[in-house]
This record gives sequence, C-alpha cells and structure tokens, in this order.
Amino acid sequence: MKRLFAILVVVSFATIAVAQNITKAGLYLKNGVAVVTEAEPVVVNVTLRVATEHFTPGIYARYAQKYLGKRATLSEYSSIELLDGKLALGAAEKQPVAVAQEPYVLPLPSNRVSAKVETNEEQAASTAEMIFSLRKHRLDLITGEAGENVFGAGLKAALDEIARIEKECLDMFYGAKSVTEKVYTFDITITPDKNEYMVCRFSDDMGIVAVDDLSGKPIVVKVETAPHKAYSDILLPLGPKDKVSAEYLIVPQSKCSLIGEATLMDTVEFASPLYGKSVTALPIK
Repeated sequence: MKRLFAILVVVSFATIAVAQNITKAGLYLKNGVAVVTEAEPVVVNVTLRVATEHFTPGIYARYAQKYLGKRATLSEYSSIELLDGKLALGAAEKQPVAVAQEPYVLPLPSNRVSAKVETNEEQAASTAEMIFSLRKHRLDLITGEAGENVFGAGLKAALDEIARIEKECLDMFYGAKSVTEKVYTFDITITPDKNEYMVCRFSDDMGIVAVDDLSGKPIVVKVETAPHKAYSDILLPLGPKDKVSAEYLIVPQSKCSLIGEATLMDTVEFASPLYGKSVTALPIK
C-alpha cells in the first residue's frame, strides 16, 4: 500500500534547494488518492491608504500681492494620492475608517477687533498691518526690547501665541490645506487556475474606483509559484530494502505581489497544498 505524505518545500524563485531532511507537513489521503482540493483556500487581504488634500483660498487672496508682496492662489482645488498598499494572509477584520475632522470656522474672522464697517479690501489692509505688528512684537520679545518680565515658559507661550495668530492671518491671504486619509480593504481568494487578480482601480480625480471604471489605473495582485521541477533532487530515493513506493505531495512556495501604477507596493509569501503536485519516490533497484 502506498504511503502519502504532504511535504512543504521552501523554494527560492531562482533555484530549488536540495532537501536532505524532508519535513512532513500533513497527510492528504482519500481512497488512496491525493486530493489537494480539500486544502483551505488562500485568502489575501489588500489594504490601501488614500489621502485627499483640499485647498481653500483665503478670503483676502486677491489682495495678497498688494499688501504682502506675494501672489496667492485664487482657486479651490483637491488632489488625491495613493499613499501605500499592504498585503496580509487571511481575511481582515473590518475596522472603522478614521476621517480627519474639518476645523471649525468662526462666523466672524478672528482678525476683526472693531465693529467699524469696512470694505473687504480695508479688512485685508488691517489684517496685513496686524501681521507686521505681530512680527515686530515677536522681534521685540526675542531681543528684550519689550516684556522684560517675560522669560522662560512665559516667553515661549507668548511666542507660540503670536505664531498662531500670525498663521491665522496669513491663511486669510494664502489659504489653508486640509488632509483626509481613508483606508480601503479587499479580500482576494487565490486559486491555482489564476495568477492575476484585479483588486480595484485608482483615479487621480476620484480615488479608489470600481474595477470596470476605466478612468482609473488598475491595482492588481499577481501570484508566482516556484516551478514543479527537479523533484528528484528534492526527494531522497528509498533504500534498497524498502518494498513499497512512497507518494509525496510537494507543496512549493508561492509569492503574492501588490502592483499599482506599475509600482511594486508589497509582497507576501505562502505555501498551500492547493498548488501541490503528487510525486512518487521508488525503491532503489
């Protein structure tokens, strides 16, 4: 009666190593015949991290060149970037997606310190004056021209507050950016009859889109399996006293690669009996 063993062979994709001590990884036997379809399916989890950057122009953007000497961007825009992609064996638990909160905007600009009615340009001029005033106060604090009793932690707190207010005023001219990150997960079931799987597509304008949306570039998982060859170098022949042959299930190493926009993002290796091949070692005559 034949003996059937499943053998896990860790194989390089460049060469096949000679195994002098074969490790038995399990037994797959049904009516004396190897049945590799009874092995568990291989599930690979794909995690993609996408960032959306949104720019909002300042309310005084058109006056930036006049009062601050540098032009500001006048148009609102967004850009989407695929930050990274990761592979892991097994289905992932669905986690809630963390989304960055937009900053709360006061109904009245923070630079308004008077009830005096001013045109938009007059408000821009006042804000520019505040910026230069803040910079002078900061320089006076640093050089000791003002605030002789402000030092140590108090000085740092004062400088930090000046920097905060200055940034608020500058944002009114040059706008502000906000970044939101989102995580997408996909579970891909790997089968021996297929070596490439379309996960989704990525669009520079829309982000992650469906596989049939041709506006995006494909993100795929590719599977490579070490070739079934040179098994005579892997299996030791049976001794001359052995009366029966031994049947083994050779399980090679496989590698999954995550590829997006022609760039290798991540790889993961696995060994599954689904890719096994039955090989018989005969007694030496």
